[in-house]
Amino acid sequence: MRGYLAMTRAEMRLFRREPFSVVFVLAFPLMMMLLLSAVFGNDQADANDVENGMLVWRGVTPTDYYTAGSVAVIVAALGLMTLPINLSGYREQGILRRLRASSVPASTLFSAQLTVAFATLLAGALIMGFVAWLGYDATLPQDVAGVAVALAVGTVAFGAIGLLLASVVGGSRAAQGIGLLLFFAMWLVSGTAPPRAVLPSGLRDVSDYVPLTHLVTAIQDPWFGFGWSWSDLIVLAGFAIVAGVPALWLFRWD
Repeated sequence: MRGYLAMTRAEMRLFRREPFSVVFVLAFPLMMMLLLSAVFGNDQADANDVENGMLVWRGVTPTDYYTAGSVAVIVAALGLMTLPINLSGYREQGILRRLRASSVPASTLFSAQLTVAFATLLAGALIMGFVAWLGYDATLPQDVAGVAVALAVGTVAFGAIGLLLASVVGGSRAAQGIGLLLFFAMWLVSGTAPPRAVLPSGLRDVSDYVPLTHLVTAIQDPWFGFGWSWSDLIVLAGFAIVAGVPALWLFRWD
């Protein structure tokens, strides 16, 4: 426990000193939420808009839709960008080799990374919710426990994906390039940029296999008072297992 706490404190300090991680993980989702909310507004009349047989905004206002969905973007940014870039950078700098020589177990390193991710996510979600409520009178979560469970499962799932990415790429620049590509591809089709209802049918079919799509729904459902989306939570847990098991097996210290 002492080693875990020390590692977590060190990781938190390193995260604050890295401008790219802080700006991308916290500022990008917030800026996109504000931009999209300003474009589409907070008109309740839009809540029942239908496109391609689907409710465009899932029965809520555009601002509420993007506020809840953008919290999922923070999780994706942490898993696809911060985690693999950090671990790949540690490998390049020989930090992982020194940690292994110091008998630091992999579980301590990964637990510290996930703890920092949870803390960052909590701060980002609180800031985003407060700004949206203050600026656009957005609805706050109706079921806080349901949102918390969805965020926890989603963070573990994307953490496993990020760990797998860090295990197979060569270095931090490769991790950053691949992570950015995956992030924006998921962001565009998961409903966090254009709503899924307005996408072509082919892209909607593809989005069914994207973990960010399931995380968005898993967060939005309890946020809007629709109940827990068990099917999406199960899918996210499946991603955590499918990505996490090979990631632990393939992970390289040097």
